[in-house]
Amino acid sequence: MRIRDVMTSEVITVAPATPVGEVARLLVRCRINGVPVVHDGRLVGIVTASDLLVRAADTRDVAQPTVWQENFWRHTTDRRHPELDRAEGRTAAEVMTSRVLTVTPDTDLVTAARLLLEHQIQALPVLAGTDLVGIISRHDVLLQIAEHGGTVNPMES
Repeated sequence: MRIRDVMTSEVITVAPATPVGEVARLLVRCRINGVPVVHDGRLVGIVTASDLLVRAADTRDVAQPTVWQENFWRHTTDRRHPELDRAEGRTAAEVMTSRVLTVTPDTDLVTAARLLLEHQIQALPVLAGTDLVGIISRHDVLLQIAEHGGTVNPMES
């Protein structure tokens, strides 16, 4: 079975300048775990729920008890650390993952399932050349298993 047979073709995307709050609302409203970031028709990254959860995580070991210590911590910490950048990003471009695993419509579903598991990701953008033509998620794979009664591996056919 090929990805073209099971992928979601109508992909929800955002622009690099989309505010983080809008991205979060889109993920919640559409009940999705990630959204491709597209600029001039090209995939430039993906914003996932994990990229946004960094905002809620305290990256420090110990809370700083005084304003002076907090100020000192902020000025002496390596501000180029990717987790800090994501936690403070205001747009999709500032919080997205830019190294995105992708597949083609001709990729078999077994390969996609393995990539999803091995890389612990929720979805893979589907590219035909440089064009984003779909997305394949864990949910899409589960739908195939459910449609086949869960008794056989539908991905082998």
